[in-house]
Amino acid sequence: MRLILACVVTLMTAPFAQAQSAEETEFITALYMNMNPLSIEFNREVCGYVVRRPSGELDSTKVSWGTNASCASLPVPPGVEVISSWHTHAAWGEGYDGEVPSTVDVEGDMRQGVNGWVSTPGGRLWFVNGQTGSMHQVCGRDCLPSDPNFFPEEHGPVAKSYTLESLRARFGQR
Repeated sequence: MRLILACVVTLMTAPFAQAQSAEETEFITALYMNMNPLSIEFNREVCGYVVRRPSGELDSTKVSWGTNASCASLPVPPGVEVISSWHTHAAWGEGYDGEVPSTVDVEGDMRQGVNGWVSTPGGRLWFVNGQTGSMHQVCGRDCLPSDPNFFPEEHGPVAKSYTLESLRARFGQR
């Protein structure tokens, strides 16, 4: 019995990626209201981490600017707890399926053991579970500022949720 209890306590306190909270969703939505338009205007991904300061407040690490199809976050400062990663998908580009998280996005969050947030040129907001690799739209097209040149559903309908396997199928990566 003690062994079972010890295992349960260990699992409950392990640093697994947790579901998003209302506080985190509100914070990230406000962040993207500012960052998505800049990302689209300059056609560059923008990224960082949502962190919890010692005071208990949510904050973002310093913003990192990437290319039109990638971004590397800056190191996390000491004394903060990483809650999740976040990044934008820059401006709409013909032939580039930026309306869903990429498999690289999801696998990166899973390797780090953190949840992730992704905004798209079409104004969608995605939450990626860094433990399971599943993702869902927190809000759909145009819920965030979007690219005025965006061509809707160029790559077919965008589902409300994906698993990593169904995302790989979307990209033909079986």
